Amino acid sequence: MATFQVETMRIRLALAVKTGSAILAMMTLLAGCSGEEGNPVGQEKTSTQAGKPAALPEFATLNLYSPTSPFNQKIAANAEIDPNSQMLVQSLLDAGDMVIQIGQYSSTVFFATDTTPRHDVKLECGPAWELGVTVMKDVPIPEWAEPAHDRDGAAPPVGCGEDADQDNHMVILDLTRRCEYDFWQARNVDGQWIASWGNSIKMDSDGVYPKGMSTRGSGFAFLGGVIWPDELKKGEIRHALAFSYPFPKAGGPVSPATSSDGTSDRADAIPEGARLQLNPELNLDELNLAPYEKVIARALQEYGMFLVDHGGESGIGLYAIDPASVSGNPYEGLLPEGDYVPLPNIPVQEFRVLKMAPQDSNWQQRLGLVASGCAEFQ
Repeated sequence: MATFQVETMRIRLALAVKTGSAILAMMTLLAGCSGEEGNPVGQEKTSTQAGKPAALPEFATLNLYSPTSPFNQKIAANAEIDPNSQMLVQSLLDAGDMVIQIGQYSSTVFFATDTTPRHDVKLECGPAWELGVTVMKDVPIPEWAEPAHDRDGAAPPVGCGEDADQDNHMVILDLTRRCEYDFWQARNVDGQWIASWGNSIKMDSDGVYPKGMSTRGSGFAFLGGVIWPDELKKGEIRHALAFSYPFPKAGGPVSPATSSDGTSDRADAIPEGARLQLNPELNLDELNLAPYEKVIARALQEYGMFLVDHGGESGIGLYAIDPASVSGNPYEGLLPEGDYVPLPNIPVQEFRVLKMAPQDSNWQQRLGLVASGCAEFQ
């Protein structure tokens, strides 16, 4: 099984500050962490079980993001390959093993109704980043909600999270108002919900925050590209996947990403927003794939995967819904137990990078909060 090395927020911030950019420092703090191999799913976790649902809704019933969302678009049969694809894939090979991040460094997701209690969530990084906001108001958060617990990180978030190596993401979906609320480094302190950062986006949008400021380094909504348990059970994923790795390229994102926490100066580094595809001509029946690997590999052939975040020091991390979202283990019989599920039989060397737009070197000038109709900032 792959071992994911913890990279602290303090180190990332130092790297960003060396570039002379306060905005890049901010985005670097929003980078997704990767922890070391952990305990089996559902063990040694502090969970608020009372009231939690026993199962998640089926993904298809959520109608998550618009039909034109980049996540919902199949890759065309004649899609152009980037002229530097072969070189870029070398950095993917150097990154290490491919795994699914499931029990740590993904996110829990909870569902709100009209009767769900509403909270003003304190945003610690608002003042620290000089954004002029301190609170996201009127967020529906179920009583049993809890953030993902990235216990492999030694330092939990305090304040704006500069010294933390835990992401502790949490997502709330309000199916009535069709709103997604994304939180990074969420915690409940004596009944007060706090997050280092949070933002909201309509579920009927394209799943990309138009001016960045998401809880992904790349500006994508957190649930874009995340694997749901029922998709593995049905044997079909009908959307692109999201991944992180250690070498996102410095110099800005490529469309459809709207921000970047990339700092790598490797010649073969891949910029955030890039879309990769597993060779569609591969015969998956000849690869000795586990059932869950085959489902994922097929999605990677048909929809591909977007680079959404800076990962840890090693590994290629896909994302699945954290099982702490429900009272039991929604992956029982579908995935091996473990916080990081290995995908050893998917051949990384068979990926290709689809043709990219030029990197957006001016993305920092456009960063900002955009009214979503879901929540107000104060």
